[in-house]
Amino acid sequence: MREGAGHFPQRSVALPVNRLAEFVHGVCLPFHLLRDLWADQALRRYYLKVGVLQAVTIVGLAVLFTGSGKEAVETVGPGEWSERHQEEVARELEEAQAELEEAEAGMEKLRKLQKVAEDSGMLAGMAGADEEKVRAAVEHALTEAQAAEDRRQAARDAAEAKREQAEKLEGKHTVRRVIYWAALLSMLQFAQWIVIALSRDFHTVIEREASLRTGLVPEDEPLTPRVRLNLPWVRTKMRRRWRGMVLFVLGAPVLWLCTRWLPWRDEVLATLMSLWGAWWFVVFTAGKSALAWKEETAGEPWFLRGWNGLTSRIPGLRSYGSVWTNQTREVFSPAASVERRPWGLMGLAVARALSSLPLVRCFLRPFIPVAAAHLIARAAPAAPEGLPSTLQGLSPPGTASSPP
Repeated sequence: MREGAGHFPQRSVALPVNRLAEFVHGVCLPFHLLRDLWADQALRRYYLKVGVLQAVTIVGLAVLFTGSGKEAVETVGPGEWSERHQEEVARELEEAQAELEEAEAGMEKLRKLQKVAEDSGMLAGMAGADEEKVRAAVEHALTEAQAAEDRRQAARDAAEAKREQAEKLEGKHTVRRVIYWAALLSMLQFAQWIVIALSRDFHTVIEREASLRTGLVPEDEPLTPRVRLNLPWVRTKMRRRWRGMVLFVLGAPVLWLCTRWLPWRDEVLATLMSLWGAWWFVVFTAGKSALAWKEETAGEPWFLRGWNGLTSRIPGLRSYGSVWTNQTREVFSPAASVERRPWGLMGLAVARALSSLPLVRCFLRPFIPVAAAHLIARAAPAAPEGLPSTLQGLSPPGTASSPP
């Protein structure tokens, strides 16, 4: 990571050439950018101020809303959720267990008395005592023993019932803890989205400074950051989320058809669906940079080339391919960027997934678009002779012009 960070200001560190190294480079690239920005004391203070204030606000909002949600959950069957009810069940279980132990101890004593009574009856009979009295004494001892056995069995049943009740209650409280932490995580994500949406300008300033320090022309104009809701940004983000869902759904029938007659179909289909979703996650990671959307002559991505080539003479499937192509046309450019630089952008997608974690996003998000721009700039196609290159203007005056 130290060497990778050194590449930006000096351009003296060789960039990776094999796939694994490119993947690792993509994962580490946002941290390279962070380390380069960290070297400037003023930028470091600004970066920490923005990140810490965002994180504190997110945690405060999440705890506030999660506490309200916890109270709402506990209003449903409050007797079962309360700590008092749990203590009562535990105490009743201890009492039932003590009764069972007492009954078993009494039963053991009666067994011994029963044995003594039987032996005494035999001796009395041998000594010529009244057999009726001896028989009555023995029967009385047997009756007492049976009653003790009944009490023991009742105590055992009561203890087992209380044990089952305690286990169920413990299960409910485990579910309660899981629900609470899931609610806290959800609230952290929700609060994080709100806070970053309102304070996005401050991340834009950090993105711009990171671009300038690493040889890229910033994608945003200088601005005075303030807390506001950028409606055009929200619309663009929602539109791309919707587009991503549509693109994922359009590929699902094709994967279902391709795996229809395969062995272990469910496992294979689940794996392919996961890979299909991961592919689009990488594409939209590349799309975090405006450079990814500027290639007007980009062709069809690999899956459309394969599908249209295989189904060109099958009318129904060919029509589906036409619909699929039209719906995908908008993302031809970022898809082409991923095909030219797949391993580095896959690594960056891993870093982006890490940056989606609560609070981590406050500190890592500004560097994802800049890292994507560096990777795309390196892999951008050469411009035709006589036309300006897509890479021209990437480096501001006074900095190295070679892409990082």
